[in-house]
Amino acid sequence: MRDVVLLTADSVRRDFVDAMGFVADHDVLTGVTAGHYTRPSLASLQSSRLAASVQSKVLGPSLAAVFRDAGYETIGLVPTAQADPAFDFDAGFDHYDNYMSGGGENPAKNRRSGLREYLGSFDIVRQVYRRIYPMEANMDDLPDDETVVDEAIERFNDADGPRFLWVHQMESHRPYGTGDEAIPSSIDRKAEASGGRHWFGSSEVTDAERETILDAYRDALGRVDARIERLVDEIDSDDPIIAFAADHGDEFGEEEYYYHQGYRRRVADPIIQVPVVLDGVETLGDRCSLLDVAPTLASAAGADVPETWQGNDLATTETEQTLTVAPWHDSATVAWQDFERKLVARDADVSMTDSEGEVAVERTEVSADVESQLRDLGYSDAG
Repeated sequence: MRDVVLLTADSVRRDFVDAMGFVADHDVLTGVTAGHYTRPSLASLQSSRLAASVQSKVLGPSLAAVFRDAGYETIGLVPTAQADPAFDFDAGFDHYDNYMSGGGENPAKNRRSGLREYLGSFDIVRQVYRRIYPMEANMDDLPDDETVVDEAIERFNDADGPRFLWVHQMESHRPYGTGDEAIPSSIDRKAEASGGRHWFGSSEVTDAERETILDAYRDALGRVDARIERLVDEIDSDDPIIAFAADHGDEFGEEEYYYHQGYRRRVADPIIQVPVVLDGVETLGDRCSLLDVAPTLASAAGADVPETWQGNDLATTETEQTLTVAPWHDSATVAWQDFERKLVARDADVSMTDSEGEVAVERTEVSADVESQLRDLGYSDAG
């Protein structure tokens, strides 16, 4: 059976894939996410079920579980609190580390102070909190992507085949780098506050500041791309299936909004359209849903595809329409599209029924530690 490597990266817009020379040199599909930020999007990718986006957690059988049942050794390295085992992202993995849960082999060294937790718990002081603790400081608490890729290569090469590897890179998330590479915190705060209430005066981003953001973003994508190429070159595998996808994109002033902010429940194309590469699989069409990734990979590797999965095997079926659910607390925005038309229901009460019963948008209870980590990354459930 062929090795399968799934590479994902945070915040990569489909229309910016030209900044990633190695990825762009492959056949790039236009993927539509099933969620609007990391957790619901990656949960639905791993589950191939829309309900995973609605509930913002992995629902079994996961892609990793399917590969493990097929005899694969499964490895997941996903450095973000969004993919914490509290949301069942470790399901099906022989080794899984999100580097922040405290239970893995490389827990985050810097635990959040009581002040940071306190400030992050109030929506009204969200902008105060970000002024005191800029996004760059929060990203510094993660292992750098280079370290994660190093570990991924080592674990993959040491494992007995066949192997399924999932690696996620975070350094394409704002502020798009650290130190001099990152967006200056003053510009980052201004952009984050755009499109909403402003507690510190005008937050209009100038043309020059927007160019600063875009330059940093493109540079970050280039670094992510170089690490993808290095991993592909250095893994010990004769004929692997290599997949790449992003969890979502970012906005850069479209409709006056910047970045992706879960509590806004936005489903604009810059957020939900991402690049998808399925190297080693002959696919139909040039568009897909991220729900299609799991059945396409499983089928190509000869694993059994669960009946509960809702995505298409792109080797045999062309995806003609997609659905995106953007949940936050007990409401969601829903977008349906057939690539010619797009219908959006904003801030709706959403429930759905599938083969396992009714599911609804709801908040997942997590530990205070995980909650603070999510809050520090800009995903406070107080929003």
